[in-house]
Amino acid sequence: MSLSRSIASLLLLALGNTALAQNAAEPKPLTVIDLRLAEEKAGHALSELTGKCNKDVYRIADVASDPPKIDVLTEDMRSYLGEGGNGKTLTVLNWSIYYNKHVQKSGGGLSNIGVQGYALPGGKKKERKAGSPCSQKESAGGWYEGDELQSVYFPLISEFEGTLAGKVIRVRVVHSPRSKLAGEFTGDATDTEHLVATARETAEAIANQLNQ
Repeated sequence: MSLSRSIASLLLLALGNTALAQNAAEPKPLTVIDLRLAEEKAGHALSELTGKCNKDVYRIADVASDPPKIDVLTEDMRSYLGEGGNGKTLTVLNWSIYYNKHVQKSGGGLSNIGVQGYALPGGKKKERKAGSPCSQKESAGGWYEGDELQSVYFPLISEFEGTLAGKVIRVRVVHSPRSKLAGEFTGDATDTEHLVATARETAEAIANQLNQ
């Protein structure tokens, strides 16, 4: 082999090794793997939960938001973790967002009005307290207490369970809309806006738990 060819071969080898070293040093984005059950992903709008404690509680389908909530979560988590997510995997085991229209009704009389209270003929108001009527243990999902609300409109509740780098992550978010929702989750702009906001709040809660 001629001297010039030998030098060229050595240069190519050196350049190749440099490229490999650069590729190895480049941070890889956080990987998100969705292992949820099919029932947590299925549907086109709302699926009402079954059981006496779950009447008026609905699981919101993934397709109800654009972009889908998993995409929102992935984008936000990559932003929160940055290079700290390099080579790590976030595994989503359970994650549902619920629309909860629960109110607890009791006898008439003048009392504090909870979620979307209404007046009765004669000026009396029927008491409607915000919050789930059963305990959290008795509820299939989407449970909340009235004092968790920050507005007078029915909330969205996000319940997430997963793992990140071997650490178990469980977060629960109660999102209080500042305006009344259509509540159909079939493309209404306000419904979609609050659904995406709930997904973003979930990502923020996960990031905060990692920092604890």
